[in-house]
Amino acid sequence: MRVEIASKTLPGNKSKKILQKLRKLNGAWNYPYPFVLSHEGDRCHFKDIDGNIFLDFASQISSNPFGYNDKDINQVLKRYKKSPVKYAGQDFVIKEHLNLIEELLKTTKKNLNSAFLVNSGAEAVENAIKIAMRMRKKAKFGISFENSFHGRTIGALSLTNSKVIHKKNFFSIPMRRLPYNESAIVKLENLIKREISSEEIAFIIMEPVQGEGGYNFPSQKMVNDIANFCKSQGIPFIADEVQTGMGRSGKFWCMEHYNIVPDIMSSAKALQVGAVISNRKNFPEPGSISSTWGGGDVINLAIGIEIIKKIRKSNLLNHVNHIGEYLMKRLKELNLEKVRGKGLMIAFDMPNKKIQRDFIVESAKNGLVLLGCGEKSIRVIPPYVVSRKDVDEAIEIIEKSYKNIRKRGFKHSGYVCNFMECGEGYT
Repeated sequence: MRVEIASKTLPGNKSKKILQKLRKLNGAWNYPYPFVLSHEGDRCHFKDIDGNIFLDFASQISSNPFGYNDKDINQVLKRYKKSPVKYAGQDFVIKEHLNLIEELLKTTKKNLNSAFLVNSGAEAVENAIKIAMRMRKKAKFGISFENSFHGRTIGALSLTNSKVIHKKNFFSIPMRRLPYNESAIVKLENLIKREISSEEIAFIIMEPVQGEGGYNFPSQKMVNDIANFCKSQGIPFIADEVQTGMGRSGKFWCMEHYNIVPDIMSSAKALQVGAVISNRKNFPEPGSISSTWGGGDVINLAIGIEIIKKIRKSNLLNHVNHIGEYLMKRLKELNLEKVRGKGLMIAFDMPNKKIQRDFIVESAKNGLVLLGCGEKSIRVIPPYVVSRKDVDEAIEIIEKSYKNIRKRGFKHSGYVCNFMECGEGYT
């Protein structure tokens, strides 16, 4: 497959009808991309219901590691033809529940020897902080980082510090913030000296790379400082690996780049289900945490198992690192601002917010799907099966799109702006 935009406008007529109706009925409308997927596709390309072919370098917000119609994943789907496909998995056990936990724990260090499966990344974070709270009975608040994103449920949202639209008029659990740089340890030590005792801190939670906040990569010193402080004070250190985990950074877990083993870890997205991982002794008494469908979504559990196995047997981490280096090299050849990344977790910057948004819209019109993050950054996160040919095709579109939007007097127009909010909006 190669990119082919056959519609006179985006979205095409079939997609437009669905998007317009959905806009009236969907209470969480959030300016979607100008197409409706058809379920047809191959590896990094997909087709919409109007016959347009797009190149996906967003990976369904990092949750689709093998792209479209992967033969091994399709074989898994063929095995499940009888209902129900969802069970109340914490109370009514299916074997896939155990199988996924076993495969998941093969990827972690020995002290991370137990996992609780849930529905989403936000729910994984919620349970991570609940576990930490039970470990710290005198605690009064948690600590997260400026620009962080940990989810949209109230507990996870309390940790989030990304965009005001995420939090406006919502209550929050008590939190303190640290800068996401090497000065974090200084602020933390000053808090202990002047305001609080370490016993009052329930946890410190960190993204190994900030995702929604701008693809910010911490230094080794920064991560070491925070991890060592937590260890010295007995404070649970939570690594939020919802976006970074399961191979996206070129290692199964991004914290491996820093040789740090957290006390608690959250995972989701590429895993297909949510998971909170810790030492068995840290989990609270039976009944204190649970989830109706946690451990009971048969198809997603089975796909998660296959994803972990395929990453190993196909040596995909090696491929992620090598193709990531090639993608970074090609991006740097375009003289884009601040190209950065680990594995296939890559970003670069635009001059400002408006140009960032214009670039995302123009790229979509030219058949390449990208995501924004932070104030002015662009995420480049293709599926792990991306080829050099795919990269070269994407680079052509990136170069063309950027040249177009930088022309004097450039302005988007047409149906696409009704859905992607040209020149403004949220990423």
